Amino acid sequence: MLSDGDRNGLLKLGGVRRFTRGEHLMHQGEPGDCILILLAGHAKASCVDARGSEMVLSFRGPGDVLGELTFSHAEPRSSDVIAIEPVEARAIAASEFRGYLEQRPTAALTLIDVISRRFQDANHKRVQFGQLDTLGRIAARLVELCERYGERTESGTEIRLPLTQADLGSWTASSPAGVASALQTLRARGWIRTGRRHITVLDLAALEQQAE
Repeated sequence: MLSDGDRNGLLKLGGVRRFTRGEHLMHQGEPGDCILILLAGHAKASCVDARGSEMVLSFRGPGDVLGELTFSHAEPRSSDVIAIEPVEARAIAASEFRGYLEQRPTAALTLIDVISRRFQDANHKRVQFGQLDTLGRIAARLVELCERYGERTESGTEIRLPLTQADLGSWTASSPAGVASALQTLRARGWIRTGRRHITVLDLAALEQQAE
């Protein structure tokens, strides 16, 4: 979403950090004293509820910014961010990022647009959670994954995200048994094909209809 000039300026800031699968990029509750720009790999944002259960909030990939809500006043981070595969990111100090936004108003407007879209997406998910059953919620998230991380193949749309059933269940507020049953139903209908940490959507239109 950035112009070439704004993008090049941003990528000159901070330094590159690398994370292994399962490693925290950010910790819930720590001061938001920096932001991260994902360069390669994918991560999940999650938080722990009062019962100690993980709640997956979103997935992020190359080009996404992390920590954009807390950097301005080093407020505590509201979620953990964990690498689900090897990740490379550029870490930029909060003060350096503020200076960049002050000098580049078009980049600041782009950040506002990103934040606005994320809030709209969160509100849309809340509505879906209230209206859809487990099958519908999982179908909706698979449609979203196709849009963000899908790659067209001869047989369908391959989701390029190493997603586990546990992640999918936490993301859709579904039990392990509910996720397994829903995926089995979608496979039986010929809408998806699954492998280890791998999903190929064979009938995207059918999933979209199920998610309505």
